[in-house]
Amino acid sequence: MFQYRTSDFAPSVAAIQKHLGAVEKELERVGRMAGRQTSAAAATASDQIGDAISTILSEMGDRFRKGGQAAGDQAGRLGNQALDLGAKYGSDALQRVASEAEQRPLFTVGVALGIGVLIGAALLGSASRAGSAGSGGRRRRR
Repeated sequence: MFQYRTSDFAPSVAAIQKHLGAVEKELERVGRMAGRQTSAAAATASDQIGDAISTILSEMGDRFRKGGQAAGDQAGRLGNQALDLGAKYGSDALQRVASEAEQRPLFTVGVALGIGVLIGAALLGSASRAGSAGSGGRRRRR
């Protein structure tokens, strides 16, 4: 029913093909430019991200160093407080012992003698064990 003649449409089809070819070339050119711009933008973004991460890590390192210094300072203060407290208690104990020694001299001499006997027994016991171990571990029976 409807028949077209190729000769009637040929110039129009050729013109459309020519325009499509030009559009294709233009799209290729735009694609290449966009690719170059995207690549440059990606490189710039990568550099900026690297700089930001470097700055963040540097700040974190500084914070950790400052925290370590603060902890060291706090430990030093606590150590000094403990030393002062120990010196105070030691001084109080020494004063108490001195006052007891003045009030009860015989009792003090007895306590000192008892402590000396205990220390001497402990030393002699460890010396005799060391001597028997040095002789090969054999003991004489009586």
